[in-house]
Amino acid sequence: MKIIHGSLSSLLTEVKEQGKVDGVRVAAMMQSTFEGAATPRYTSWVIVSARVDHWEEWAEWRLVVGRQRAEITEHGFHVPQKLTALTEERLAEVRGWIEAAGLLMRNGILAGDAETLEGVLG
Repeated sequence: MKIIHGSLSSLLTEVKEQGKVDGVRVAAMMQSTFEGAATPRYTSWVIVSARVDHWEEWAEWRLVVGRQRAEITEHGFHVPQKLTALTEERLAEVRGWIEAAGLLMRNGILAGDAETLEGVLG
C-alpha cells in the first residue's frame, strides 16, 4: 500500500518516526506524452519514496518540476535543455532537504506491482 504525502516535510517526519533503516529513495523522472499527432510533451518530476511500518507499505512524495514541449532538431525530438537543467536543480535542492533532515538517501523509487512507470529515471 502506498501513502501519498502532500509535503516532503511530512514524509520525512513519518520516515524518522516509523521508517526502516534504509532511509529514503530519491529519483528524477521524465515522462513523455503525446497529444494527438503533435510533438511530445515532457513532464519532469522529483520523487521521494520510503518504506514505512511494514515492508508492504511505503510513503511517497512527488514534486512536479515542469512541463514543456519537445525541442525539434534534424535528429528528431529531444527533452528541452531548460527542463533538464531545472530538474537537476530541483533534484539537488530536494537532496539537500533530505540531507538536512539527517536521513540516508539512495537512488531510485519504490513502486507497487500494479504500477507502471514510463520514462527515464535518474
